[in-house]
Amino acid sequence: MTARSGWLVVALVMATTLIAPADAEAQRGDVSDEVRFEEELNPNEFMVTGRIRAVRVPNFVLGMFFDQHASHWSDGQRNFSFGGEFVWRRGTDFELGVAFDYADLSMPEAFWKETGDNPQSAEWTEIDLKLYSVVFTAYWFWDVQPWLTPYLGGGMGLGFTGGDIVRYDPNEGYGDCYDHLGGAETGFAPPACNDDQAIDYENPNYEENVWPVYPVVNLTTGVRFNIQDYGVLKIEGGIQPYAFVGTSFGAQF
Repeated sequence: MTARSGWLVVALVMATTLIAPADAEAQRGDVSDEVRFEEELNPNEFMVTGRIRAVRVPNFVLGMFFDQHASHWSDGQRNFSFGGEFVWRRGTDFELGVAFDYADLSMPEAFWKETGDNPQSAEWTEIDLKLYSVVFTAYWFWDVQPWLTPYLGGGMGLGFTGGDIVRYDPNEGYGDCYDHLGGAETGFAPPACNDDQAIDYENPNYEENVWPVYPVVNLTTGVRFNIQDYGVLKIEGGIQPYAFVGTSFGAQF
């Protein structure tokens, strides 16, 4: 072998050594690019949950309009809402959800008196209200841990009213109830008003100022627990348009 042939062999060996690792690196780079591009092309996640909430209109809100009124969660009344939500999650940017809810806002029967009215103008009132709503909400979230995600949400929608509000006047011929209604010594509703004859049930007055359809504003805050790969549990509270606190559970995929 001549000297020139020997140098040629050495050059070929060095070239092969340099090119082979480069090809391997290129192959590994191609795999990473495929994974990265796949993630970028499929940034969407979805979540479906069912939920239950304890609901009420706070007494201080009712007190702005009435000196005397009934309350939710009193005298054995239990007020809940039930619903479900579908959420689209766009990567780590935001979430958009649409939810359907049914809420029971019934109250125990009681005397209601508007602010500033004479006590004798109080009316015995039965409230059997059901609220149905569809609401669109945007959520902002922070993935603090893979299993823990606090969030804030705000949105709007429409509500639909079911049920009735029925008012009855005190029976003026039943003096012990009517004459002392609102008296300081006997309280707002004297014991005599517990007698059915004290209320004029034969002439009900149906409230006509209840909107059948109304706008809904939703404000929500809570924390989401991500369970394994697909489970999800939420604990949340907010306003819609009643105050609520509750839990949601479902799956994400």
